[in-house]
Amino acid sequence: DPVISAEVQTLPIDFNPCAGPTLAPHVELAMLAGDVNAGVDLKDSVLNGIGWSRATLAIDPTGAADQPDFMQAYRKGCKGGRCAICTVSFSGTDDAKDVEQAMDLNPASFCGYEKVRNGYVGEMREFYGSPQWKKIIVETSGENCCRTYATGHSLGGSLANMFAACANNKVHDEADKPHFEGSSNDVNLVTFAPAALSVAPFYNGKPNKAFKGMRYSISDGDIKPLPNSLKLKIQSLYAQTLDTLGQTNESNKLEMAIRQVEELPDDRRGAVLAGLEQQTAEGISQVIFGVLLQNPGVAQVAQKWAEFAMANKQYFQYAYDAVPGLFPGLVDPQMEYTPLKHVKSQNPIATDGGITSDAPGNSYDSMQTIWGLFGNSVQTKGLWFPNHALCCYIQALSSDPAVKDSADCGSDLFKSSVEVSWVACSSPTWR
Repeated sequence: DPVISAEVQTLPIDFNPCAGPTLAPHVELAMLAGDVNAGVDLKDSVLNGIGWSRATLAIDPTGAADQPDFMQAYRKGCKGGRCAICTVSFSGTDDAKDVEQAMDLNPASFCGYEKVRNGYVGEMREFYGSPQWKKIIVETSGENCCRTYATGHSLGGSLANMFAACANNKVHDEADKPHFEGSSNDVNLVTFAPAALSVAPFYNGKPNKAFKGMRYSISDGDIKPLPNSLKLKIQSLYAQTLDTLGQTNESNKLEMAIRQVEELPDDRRGAVLAGLEQQTAEGISQVIFGVLLQNPGVAQVAQKWAEFAMANKQYFQYAYDAVPGLFPGLVDPQMEYTPLKHVKSQNPIATDGGITSDAPGNSYDSMQTIWGLFGNSVQTKGLWFPNHALCCYIQALSSDPAVKDSADCGSDLFKSSVEVSWVACSSPTWR
């Protein structure tokens, strides 16, 4: 099997790195997105078999000592210091600090972009403090690489978005762009289930120009919109919660708005209800994550919300990755999007794609996404992101039967010193 057991690839003496293929198979980038994580490495036979080698590793100097955040450079097809392909890969969420940063949605400026997630801006800027940051910038520059990619899974994909955006952006700011001096200005972007980043989409160098590459998410095509009757019940539950938490005025206002929507004719109700949902989406998300993270401030409503999720779970069950659509109001970069079928699901694949800034795809309801995550976590008695495992992406993209049909892709491809539940692809939890 060429992926599992190939020897180290050797290059002919007259090899010219830029004369041959410089496009990286995306399944290989998915593997590198796993290799970069703390305590997890591709097996030597796998890394050698796909022809990549590790270059410089940068460690976030402010990260947790037991689970640090990594930024790793990789090279392929090199001769005389120049390589056919280089990649920068970022590690995903692996500690409490990463979760805290993921929940910090306050708007911040980043490399000429406005209203970017503050927590992720902080995460990226922490890497600037690594003594290896500049070395990676040089190693993956256009001078040393015929083509450069940024990649990552989950949080790592979001950081890859930011890296490519700033490297390619021609706007010069004082806080970020100077750290990319000497980098490639044509970084390709391939990401796997990245969380949305900003109110307005990132772009490739100039507005409305799409990145070269692809954004992937597990996205079976069996999703049906939530009925308006259920959406109104969600609003009523939130109004009751506001009252329970002592926010009586806000509760009364919401109850009045709900009654006004109920009195509207059917042909107008949907549009007005959508506007109401936009106003309450952040608050509902905060309650749900508060319950999941056992925040004492919402403990008195936790049981009621859990019961609601389970009573209506037929509307919230899904076989798609929740992470790209968790945060209403935020969008993905301008780039091509491809939905991937869950390898262990019998549902048909979604067909929407193309240039998009929606998350996770053109047809998904953010409230359904977050309620699906909540209900799944209630059922499994722990916070878990269903259909998010990296091997779901590797196996969906692979054409190698040994990988695609692997019973345990995680153990077959990776060696690990820590428990990494996000690696192995299991069947959809609710299906």
